[in-house]
Amino acid sequence: MSDMTPVQLTTGPLRSTVTIELHTHLATRTWTGRQPDPAEQIHGIIGIPRFLNIMNIIRLDSQADNPYADLWMLRLEERLLFARAEMNTLIDNMKVVFSQLPEMMTVEGCASIQPARFPVFASSQLGFIAVYLLTDFDELMRKALLAQHMALINRVEMNALRQKGGNLIRSILVLAQKYRRIPVTRQDIRDHNARAIAAEEQVGPVPDEVFSGSSRSVYAPPLRQAVDEQPSVPVQVDETSVTAPDPHDDAETASTRSSDSATEAEDDESET
Repeated sequence: MSDMTPVQLTTGPLRSTVTIELHTHLATRTWTGRQPDPAEQIHGIIGIPRFLNIMNIIRLDSQADNPYADLWMLRLEERLLFARAEMNTLIDNMKVVFSQLPEMMTVEGCASIQPARFPVFASSQLGFIAVYLLTDFDELMRKALLAQHMALINRVEMNALRQKGGNLIRSILVLAQKYRRIPVTRQDIRDHNARAIAAEEQVGPVPDEVFSGSSRSVYAPPLRQAVDEQPSVPVQVDETSVTAPDPHDDAETASTRSSDSATEAEDDESET
């Protein structure tokens, strides 16, 4: 016999380090957020780290079969994808602006000599999309600042790009900070219990397409199966323990069949 020890086939959890690099003050301030100033009537806006935390909370609530979390995840996904498409359109427009340069002139990309670096701790895919959106905004601002410096656009056009690009991100951050956790599940709504009634009184009913799962974020976790839809576990019978009925005992056999029929009828009624 071999004395070799068994090989351990299990592995540890995967880990990865993600870092974002930003080159403009505008993108850096968006990452850190904006503090409220009541004297100037300026409302605070959360930064990207707080946004990533909120997205993780929504993901956990959706994983717990909360339909309101699914609704929020769907809304934020739509806003994020729309914002990225709009931001990429603005970046493409800047490429057209730089096409005005003379053929004999070459311009390298604009970058900071000391960019700001931040670690990214995201537990949801939508959180990463928000980080991508911020890097898109940083790229837009680098191109816009360089174009203004080279007299390809004027100050008014530069401010318009800054406002439009910044609003695309800020509107999503403002929307996310409005999320409030509602302790309810789809099964609560099916049962129409106290939690479901309180949730509907607080924020209204869930749209049917969201409740049924036909309209959900592509990054949402799998839906839980309803209690009344879970398949029953088949009963396994040990054939060796079954005793064949005595063919000469007609009365006992008839009684057994009658009892089995009654049991099946009760089971049918309980399933319906």
